[in-house]
Amino acid sequence: MRESENHFSGVSAVVASEWAERFGTPLFIMDEAGVLQRFDSLRQAVQTRYPHSIVSVSYKTNCLKGLLARLHQAGAHAEVVSGLEYAIADEIRLPGQRIIFNGPMKTREEIEKAIKDQAIINCDHDDEIELIAAVAQRMAKTVSIGLRIYFSDTQSSWNRFGFQVDKELAQAETRSLVDKILKSPYLKLGGVHMHIGTNIRDLRQFRQMGQCLGLFASALKSIYQIELEWIDVGGGLAGISPLRADSHNRHLPLPDAEAYANAVIAPLLPYLHGASQPPLLIFEPGRTLFEAYGALLTRVVGRRHQKDSLPAVILDAGINTLSTSYRYDFPIRCFADTKSARLTQLWGPTCNQADQLHTPLALPELSVNDLLMFYGVGSYCMAFSYSFIRFRPGVILWRGGSHAEWLRLPESLLHNSMIGHIPESIAREARQ
Repeated sequence: MRESENHFSGVSAVVASEWAERFGTPLFIMDEAGVLQRFDSLRQAVQTRYPHSIVSVSYKTNCLKGLLARLHQAGAHAEVVSGLEYAIADEIRLPGQRIIFNGPMKTREEIEKAIKDQAIINCDHDDEIELIAAVAQRMAKTVSIGLRIYFSDTQSSWNRFGFQVDKELAQAETRSLVDKILKSPYLKLGGVHMHIGTNIRDLRQFRQMGQCLGLFASALKSIYQIELEWIDVGGGLAGISPLRADSHNRHLPLPDAEAYANAVIAPLLPYLHGASQPPLLIFEPGRTLFEAYGALLTRVVGRRHQKDSLPAVILDAGINTLSTSYRYDFPIRCFADTKSARLTQLWGPTCNQADQLHTPLALPELSVNDLLMFYGVGSYCMAFSYSFIRFRPGVILWRGGSHAEWLRLPESLLHNSMIGHIPESIAREARQ
């Protein structure tokens, strides 16, 4: 099966009904074989071109502990952007040397742990550099840090995070940033980090990033005699789900891993091969790793027929479940047997006028209890689902055939009771 194909086409109506009965709906599903296949394709593509490469999984994209543990068993490193995500990697027992710690907020305690664990730390802003220096001083250590950077003269680089630099270190601001690190006895410039955007299909943007990083690294070497320990090229590669603006209710092909790896690595090779010690090249896939291999099984709970509008069905999944449906028209599979199709609206179960999961599309006439499957929902959807009016659904790991196991249990009133609290003063007043 090619990576661009819909892996969930192998889920029969019988299996879908079995899962709905056993696990309930709405229900998220992750395809274990698909995720591992995509990871292996990415890893082989980058390591064939530059053996000193690693693939670090973006935790924020889909932070399911069991799935992440499976990826780490397969050789993946971790890219975390918070102390919470770092703690999850720690709970999985991933060694610190396999953790990349990014993000704009790192507490003193989190930085101290990362230093002790020998994790790679990429800095986002000036105050963070100063905080790391202070922690390193208290620990009597010299710490290698990376800088998240973006270039002012490129169109493909986000500027919400990191430091603006020029490629050849000609500007005083860029040199001042480097000098600040070099003057500290507790810091060493060990790496650079870029992340140019999200859902990118135009590989020319990654090629331009590679060219810019190569020039910047070469300038550091020629001007400061700095040879980088790592170059982190981030993520940003697209998945399969079309934006609503260009949706035709079809999934797009996954970008080719080989072409992507070549776009990033080829312009970097002159620098990489010229280094006395080959730097580590870090890739941080998220959307392109998970998106195609996640699905949502949902059930029709009601129908509406209004004189002046299209027919509609009410599903047990809504915008609280697929909160990014306002932006993406996720591909849909219908398990109903009827052949006649008509334009149908898909509404969620919440008391919210905007709870619409898809632009109207042609579907068979649906009845209560019919099942639909949204696919291409493996990135961010599970992380972004929230308890609004109804609890968050559970997630299962599909392991082939009808075999599936829980990755995350559905939320329940028990979870709410554990964290909800009635102040004693209010409870006392109620008893009076």
